[in-house]
Amino acid sequence: MGELSTYLLEKMETDGDAEVDAWLRVRTALASGDHLEAALEGKTLPDSLLSKIVGLTWRCVNDKDMRLLEAAAYNGDFALGTLLANMFSSTHSEIQVVTTNYDRVAEFACNSKNVLFQTGFAPGYIQTWESTGRVKLIHGIKAARVVKIWKIHGSLDWFRTADDRTIGLPVFDLPSKDRYTPLIVTPGLNKYEKTYEDPFRTTINGADTALTNASAFLCVGFGFRDQHIHPKLIERCRERNVPTVVLARTLTEEAKDFLKNKAGTNYLGIEKCGAGSKIYSPATPEGTDVTAANLWSLDGFNNLVL
Repeated sequence: MGELSTYLLEKMETDGDAEVDAWLRVRTALASGDHLEAALEGKTLPDSLLSKIVGLTWRCVNDKDMRLLEAAAYNGDFALGTLLANMFSSTHSEIQVVTTNYDRVAEFACNSKNVLFQTGFAPGYIQTWESTGRVKLIHGIKAARVVKIWKIHGSLDWFRTADDRTIGLPVFDLPSKDRYTPLIVTPGLNKYEKTYEDPFRTTINGADTALTNASAFLCVGFGFRDQHIHPKLIERCRERNVPTVVLARTLTEEAKDFLKNKAGTNYLGIEKCGAGSKIYSPATPEGTDVTAANLWSLDGFNNLVL
């Protein structure tokens, strides 16, 4: 969230004493070293300021999303798409992707390799919320292989209309705030309040089921700071000792604690270390340096396992 923090600090324009005072508390927390989640957590912010945070967050993530779409459409060289397509070289008919990100990386990845996906919305330009089980995709006469994407914090293309409808709009410009409110759950005091209603409630329930029944976990760039996800990971690892791989440019302290103390005895963690990589395993819980570069990235991981 470092880049998002910088973006908010650079772009935020406050109005009135209430917004100025509230944003000053957030800026002070960030300046003292808190990450964005911690800086916003527990603070009562004016609704007008929360709306600005949501809008700026949408724009920040959307800028990169557009570039990713161009790359995916240009040559289809998308590491996540390659991984997902190869995972279907098996008897599996579904792959479960649980993400806290608002971006459409998983969707672009599927499209880059002609893999079908579902997010709970009906296909189209104006998408209606259909939950996760009501739309069935068929390939020929058989049920299609599908990646189910559980976006527990919402998505750039999810919106609540002024007349209180939930719709999906695959857009790259933020629609009028008077008519559409982005359905993304930003860090802070109201983070969990939004999750009691759809589409979040159904999505979180689906994600819980996916995590509870998982036979293995591959975590990419996950910081293990989200109370919606990592308790389920810990529970499954304790119950079944399922194989778990965690990849990140820099593993957070929470991720390292998970690997060392909660992931069981069948795990692998990889992060960038200088020009090489550092690998964590039950045999080397404090990590060991290797000269192989980019093993922590999906490209590097794909080269290792595919």
